Amino acid sequence: MAETENIPVEPIDRSILASLRELQEKDELDIVIEVGGLFLKYSPDKISTIEAAVKNNDAKALQVTAHSLKSSSAYIGALRVSSISSDLEEMGRLGRLDGAAAKVNDLKFEYELAKSSLEREMKHF
Repeated sequence: MAETENIPVEPIDRSILASLRELQEKDELDIVIEVGGLFLKYSPDKISTIEAAVKNNDAKALQVTAHSLKSSSAYIGALRVSSISSDLEEMGRLGRLDGAAAKVNDLKFEYELAKSSLEREMKHF
C-alpha cells in the first residue's frame, strides 16, 4: 500500500500548481484552470466507476480506474486522493478487495476536500 507519511496536510499541494503555472503560455487560458477543470469534470465518473468496481468485486476495473485517478490527481496536486487511489489500484492488482469499500469512502471524502480547495485556487486566476 502507498505510504502516507509524506502526503501534505493540505488537500491540494500548491507547489505542484506553481510548477504547472511555470508551463503557462502567454495569452492562453490559465493552465491550472484548464487542467483543474478537466480534473473536476472527469474525476466524479472515475470515482463512481471505482465504487461500482468494489461493489461488483471487479478487481481489474478497480485497478485500471484507480490508476487513472491516481495519475490525474497527482498531476493537479491532489496528493491524498492520489495516495488513496494508489492503495485501491494495488488492491485491484492483487485481487484483494477486503477493506476497499472503506477506502472508497476515504477517497470520496478526500476528493471533496481537494475539489473545494482546487475550486478556490481556480477562482484566484
